[in-house]
Amino acid sequence: MANPGARVSDALARDLSLLVQGSDGHPTTTNFRRLRDMVLRLWREQGGPALEDEVERFHDAVDAVEAAALEAHVQARLHAAREAAEEARERGAPAGPGGPRRWEDIFIHLGVGVAVMDAEDSAFVAANPALARMHGQAPEALKGLRLEDLVAPESRGALPRHMAAASSKPFHEYEALHLRRDGSRFPAFVHVTSLRDATGRRVGRAATVLDITQRRHGEAERQRLLATIEAERARLAAVLDQLPAGVLIAEAPSGRLLLGNRALESLLGHPFRPASSLADYEGSHQMFTADNVPLADDAWPMARALRTGETRQAEPLQVRRPDGTTAHLLGSSAPVRDRDDHIVAGVVTLVDVTERRRAEEAAREAAQFGERLIAIVSHDLRNPLNAIQLSVTRLLHGDALQERDRKAVSRIARSGERMARMISELLDFTRGRLGGGIPIERVSGDVRSVVRQAVEELEAAWPERSLALNVGPGRYEGAWDAERLLQVVSNLGGNALQYSPPDSLVRFTLTDADAFVVLEVHNGGEPIPPDLLPHLFDPFRRGGGNTHGGLGLGLYIVEQVVKGHGGRIEVRSRASEGTVFRVLLPRAAP
Repeated sequence: MANPGARVSDALARDLSLLVQGSDGHPTTTNFRRLRDMVLRLWREQGGPALEDEVERFHDAVDAVEAAALEAHVQARLHAAREAAEEARERGAPAGPGGPRRWEDIFIHLGVGVAVMDAEDSAFVAANPALARMHGQAPEALKGLRLEDLVAPESRGALPRHMAAASSKPFHEYEALHLRRDGSRFPAFVHVTSLRDATGRRVGRAATVLDITQRRHGEAERQRLLATIEAERARLAAVLDQLPAGVLIAEAPSGRLLLGNRALESLLGHPFRPASSLADYEGSHQMFTADNVPLADDAWPMARALRTGETRQAEPLQVRRPDGTTAHLLGSSAPVRDRDDHIVAGVVTLVDVTERRRAEEAAREAAQFGERLIAIVSHDLRNPLNAIQLSVTRLLHGDALQERDRKAVSRIARSGERMARMISELLDFTRGRLGGGIPIERVSGDVRSVVRQAVEELEAAWPERSLALNVGPGRYEGAWDAERLLQVVSNLGGNALQYSPPDSLVRFTLTDADAFVVLEVHNGGEPIPPDLLPHLFDPFRRGGGNTHGGLGLGLYIVEQVVKGHGGRIEVRSRASEGTVFRVLLPRAAP
């Protein structure tokens, strides 16, 4: 950014002296201040790292150039004044506007401190008002003083070395604490140069002094802000290190990695190392999609956040660590924008779900094994059960049984029928869970006949109970699986009879609703507990009042059959009206 050790050539100093020449001919430092601000702004806009030592060297270099330019300007004015005076003497005319009087005006009005020192004892021969104001003195009071008289005691020890350097070189620059008349100090940048005559003999020295208090204050404020930023960064890092999720922060647009927490190191299997780009960091591990497809460079979550501003939530990812192990992750990424909506950074969070994935896979395998076992057992139980039912039927239709034996055989028959229903439900359950749903075979027909048949069978099975069927006007033709719908009506009706008082009525209502047919089954029993309603159609869910030893699959199968027809089932249960199951069935396949 700068090379403060480089010498400013006389030719360059003369060229740059134009920058310190004001519109009225008086020296000014405005142009150098603008140049300084413009260079720093361009440097930051181009992404240059504004490091503290770089900025310090830049200011030192500009101070040196500015002092050289001022000195060149002063020397040029002195030279012009001498030439004008010489020319005036030759012509016998008074000095003109560019003569000694003009140089005296420049010296008096110059905005920086200037002192001309004697060649022998370095005493001040002349000092301008700016130098006097800096030190709280009158210009006349400075005459006869030496440079060390203006320097604070704590800086005087280095002054002989600086003056020796000024004697051995065309010019010398240094910084020191200067002393005001009231005892206060201020930092000053001093440029000392030798004044020589036409023969090269040194006839004096000139010193220009710049008060750099504001610059020091600016640097101190910058240091304070940097310290504050570093403290905030440390606090952020401490917080991030306590998070269970891995966090990565990168700068835009370069992708320079700024921060990574401990959890990130654990997830990726190697320590976080700040890198100049994403490519430097991604090369240490391999990232894949959930389908085990390698991620391209521009598909990595951080790259998408920085380049396109994309935000993703809980994206399944896999990472292959350096030790060969694979971790399953959920990655979320988002850009960080400033007040002008420009992307200034990107953030990626990674959550390790490897153990959860293993547990889910183990649970899924266990469930599949259980369901397959149920299917196998249910299928194999049918053959011996069929033999039992066939034998019981023959015994009941024969005349060889005595009355007491006939009652025992009848109990065997009812138990066999109940076992057959349980096996049928288990098979339907396994078809629904393993076979993609309970199979539905639609055939054109009238749903009223199906409902009437189911109600009649329930009346025969529950002769002591009262059942009513109400069919509204309308059309009830459609394409249905009659056997499955008979199963729906029987299960809903059986539940209604089972969970209602013996002297209450169970009512079936059939309604035409244009593209749908609506079946409602109502009973006046106790309402279903509210905490049970959300789980009413879960498999193996049995009500508290179930005394019939069912498997708890009836309502699950009902819902699967209704969904297989493209319909839906609803339930409402209140103490004031009892419980109503409402089934909506489309007339045709969806």
